Amino acid sequence: MREISIQKNEAGQRMDKFLAKYLNKAPKSFFYKMMRKKNITLNGKKQLEMNS
Repeated sequence: MREISIQKNEAGQRMDKFLAKYLNKAPKSFFYKMMRKKNITLNGKKQLEMNS
């Protein structure tokens, strides 16, 4: 598991675009699949949407 902290200048952007910046070799479909399977958390909560 990898933990990524969001800085002030990165706050407010869509989660898929933020993850793409840090995991640039993974396709966007990977992020969507991980969100559907609830494998991505934000502030301790499972994420289902990309713009949370």
